[in-house]
Amino acid sequence: MGDWSLYFFAKLCLYYGGFIGFHWLPNLVFAIVLAFPLEVPLVRRARTVLAIPLAIVLLYYDSWLPSFGRVVSQAGALLEFDRAYLLELLGRFANPYVLAGMIFLAVAHLLLRQRVRLATFAFAGILSVPLASLVAGWQTGSSQEADRPAASVAASASANAAVALEPSAQLEAFYAAEEKKRVALPSILGSRAPFDVVLLHVCSLSWDDLAYLGETGQPLLNRFDAVFRNFNAASTYSGPSVMRVLRSTCGQAKHDEMYQGAPNECNLFHHFERAGFEVHGLLNHDGAFDNFARTLRGYGSLSQALDDNRFAPVAMRAFDNSPVYADGPLLAGWLERHAGTSRPMALYYNTITLHDGNRVPGANSSSSLVTFKPRLGKLLADLDRFISLLEQRGRPTVVLFVPEHGAGLRGDKMQIAGMREIPSPAVTLVPAAVKLIGVKGAEAAKTEVVDKPLSHFALGTLLAGFIADNPFEGDGGKPLAQRLQALPETPFVSENANIVVMRRGDGYLMRSPSGNWTAFKP
Repeated sequence: MGDWSLYFFAKLCLYYGGFIGFHWLPNLVFAIVLAFPLEVPLVRRARTVLAIPLAIVLLYYDSWLPSFGRVVSQAGALLEFDRAYLLELLGRFANPYVLAGMIFLAVAHLLLRQRVRLATFAFAGILSVPLASLVAGWQTGSSQEADRPAASVAASASANAAVALEPSAQLEAFYAAEEKKRVALPSILGSRAPFDVVLLHVCSLSWDDLAYLGETGQPLLNRFDAVFRNFNAASTYSGPSVMRVLRSTCGQAKHDEMYQGAPNECNLFHHFERAGFEVHGLLNHDGAFDNFARTLRGYGSLSQALDDNRFAPVAMRAFDNSPVYADGPLLAGWLERHAGTSRPMALYYNTITLHDGNRVPGANSSSSLVTFKPRLGKLLADLDRFISLLEQRGRPTVVLFVPEHGAGLRGDKMQIAGMREIPSPAVTLVPAAVKLIGVKGAEAAKTEVVDKPLSHFALGTLLAGFIADNPFEGDGGKPLAQRLQALPETPFVSENANIVVMRRGDGYLMRSPSGNWTAFKP
């Protein structure tokens, strides 16, 4: 095998350090091919020439980077990134600790290769991977059985073995339960106190991002009547995120099913139109990247033209150099333009002010990670002023603050900062909140903090309840705390095109693109 043993040692160190995965069988076959003795020098050189690109491909396959198919499917979008952002992304892959470890390993290999048969240790290391998995599985199973009472084991072994101990069955049971969830919005036209709905869909903000920045006590969130501490956005990219929030009247669908279209009963804004609302869509960007506007109007069924945003000043440039309009002037201007509207309105507003790769003119740094915190401060201040404008206007309004997904600012061993291919809880648990403007006595009420696991169906349920039992008329109907307590829970399942992360007991499991389940430690 010669110097190729260093390749396998490096990968094994990265694997046991949690930086990459390791498909032991392809690696074993590759190692056998490299170790097979060849007498003819020309053939040996040809093997080396062929082995180098195969080694690169195998390393990529073992990494947590997006699959080859995913990269090919998104090639067009990637080509739209400007050069500065691409260089910034490449720079995030540099880990000084990993680099130092690789240098140390290379030096050790250089000193030992003439004295020790390193190929033997390389094969032993490769075979240690499946062996370690078997031992870990046996220990987990033994500890679970030891923790369960004997009577419980005997009574539930046959009934629960397929579901309780098999992740794929648990996932399918989750989808089956979610498929049955439906809620309809009654008409608001006959209401004595019709109200507006404003849905603020914010790109790139999670609880973990706020914790990383030391901003979990944000004053804006304290202005809301309820804050959801355990709200799962379920996706990590804008396209599927907008489809999920606009399917709030149905349970959580599989990622692929959303791209097959949604029935009208699952479409929030279709319900708004049927209920008598005048619906609007407003973006602080052009909606061109990854066909966002087309997704919003197609899969999201926001069929009418989006409201014009070009009257607002440009605050920054996006990762593809397109304009990003200032949230404060945009929202204030939109509100002024619709000041005379008599019908109740439902507004979907999407902002990418926090998106990775945005460039702020005059900022001290061109790094979007560095400018994230000041961008966050500006966005939340703008939204705070917008809520104040809504309060001054005096019309009853339900404001929903729902981030699309997090920014992944912290990063981890599996993903660099800003990468969101793995739908981890650090990225999909977001600070959702609701505020009722115009409810008598609401000003003195404290913010309700909801800790139970929720997702978008809770929003549809809450809105349906507000129309059926209007909090703005008479005595306000059920107290908000009672409404929140009755919201249906949604167990944590997040997914992208190829990866699923699911809560299981006190931990999480991840299903890789190959379909294998592994323990996930966020």
